[in-house]
Amino acid sequence: MLRFNNLALFPIAVILMGCSDSPTEPLPIVQEPALVATVPVDSNYGIHDTFVREGLAFVSVWNSGMLIYDVGNGRAGGSPSDPRLVSSIVTSDNGISGGPQVHNSWWFHNPATSEKRYLFIGQEGPGTVGSSSSGDIHIVDVSNLSAPTEVGFIRVPGAGAHNFWMDESRQVLYAAYYNGGVVAVNVSGTLTGDMSSRVTQAKPGGNANTYTWGVMLSGNTLYASDMESGLWALDPVTLATKGGGSNVPERYGSDLWVTGTWAYNGTWGRRGNAWGDVVKIWRLSATGVPTIADSIVIPDVGTVSDIAVTPDGTALVVTTENGPNAGLYIYDRLTNPQKPVLKQRVLVGQGLHTGEVAVIGTRTYVFAARNPSSPALMIFDITGAVPFPPD
Repeated sequence: MLRFNNLALFPIAVILMGCSDSPTEPLPIVQEPALVATVPVDSNYGIHDTFVREGLAFVSVWNSGMLIYDVGNGRAGGSPSDPRLVSSIVTSDNGISGGPQVHNSWWFHNPATSEKRYLFIGQEGPGTVGSSSSGDIHIVDVSNLSAPTEVGFIRVPGAGAHNFWMDESRQVLYAAYYNGGVVAVNVSGTLTGDMSSRVTQAKPGGNANTYTWGVMLSGNTLYASDMESGLWALDPVTLATKGGGSNVPERYGSDLWVTGTWAYNGTWGRRGNAWGDVVKIWRLSATGVPTIADSIVIPDVGTVSDIAVTPDGTALVVTTENGPNAGLYIYDRLTNPQKPVLKQRVLVGQGLHTGEVAVIGTRTYVFAARNPSSPALMIFDITGAVPFPPD
C-alpha cells in the first residue's frame, strides 16, 4: 500500500511523462481561462481545499493553518484579482502526528438561528490507503471573523476526516472519513468541547472495501465517492445504502459532483494498470441510484483531483495533477451532459490539486491550488466559458 501524509503528495512518486493507458486523440487547441491573481503561500506543503462564500475565501494551508481572504466581501477591500487577508488561525494538532494539517473547511450558515458562527475544519493526518487514516474535525468560532477561535472538535476513532458537505436546513455535517466511511454529525445548537457523541457512521463498502474520498448531498440522496468501491447512493438520514458501489473496479475514485440527473466523479493515481486520467459520467435513476453512462479520458495526467459544475449548470470544471497535461479543464455540459466538450484549458506545470467554483458579483471564478514546490492560490475567471445559447 502507498503511505501518505496527504492525498496531494503520494501520486507524485508515480509521475511519468505520459500517464494514459491507451492511445487517445490529441487535445484540441482551446482558449485559456483568464488568470486574475496568484497568491503565494508557505511551502509547508501548500494549499489543499478552498471554500468560498459571501466573498470570503477560506484557504486551507496545511500546517500554516486556515487563511481567510476578502475576495469581494467588502470588509478588507479585496476582490478576486486582489485578495486581502482578513485573519488566520492555526488549529490544534489534537495529538495527531504531523501537526494541524489543515485540509478543508465549511462555513456553516445556520437557518434556524441565522447564525454564521461556526467554521468546520478538516485535519488530514497520516494514513495508509485502503486501511487507515487519522485526523479530527475542528470547530472554530468565526462570529468575529477578525479573530477566529477554536472551540471544539469531532473525532472518529481509527479514522481521519477528508471532504465535507452539509445539509444546513437539517443542521447536519457530512464528512468522508476514508476507512471510516461516511459520517453524519448533528451540529445544531452550541458547539463546544468534544462533540464526537453526535456522530452517525456507515461504511458503504463494508470494513474491507471502504476508503471514502468525498460526499455530496443532492435532493434526497447522499452520494459518496469511495476510492476502493466506487460511487454510492445513501439515505441521508440513516446512511443506509440505496444502491451503487462496486462500479469502478479498475481505478481509485476521487472527487464528485451531482447535478440534476447526472453525476461526475474523478479518479486518481494508479490502480493496477490504470491511471487516474478519467472522469466518470453517471446517469441517476428516479431514486438516485447511479449507472455508468460515459467517461472523459484526459490524456497524460495521473490524477483527476477536483470536479465541480458551475451554479448555472453550463460548465464542468476539472483540476488535474501529474503529467505534462496537468492543469485546469473546463467542459461544455449544457449541450450534452453525457458528452461534455472541452472549451477551455490551461496547463500548470505542477498541476492543480483542487478547484473551488464561486460566483462573485456577476462573474464566475475558479480558486485553484498549485502545489507543491511553489504553492499558490491561483484564481481564474471562467465567466462565459460556456455561453448560454441565444434566445
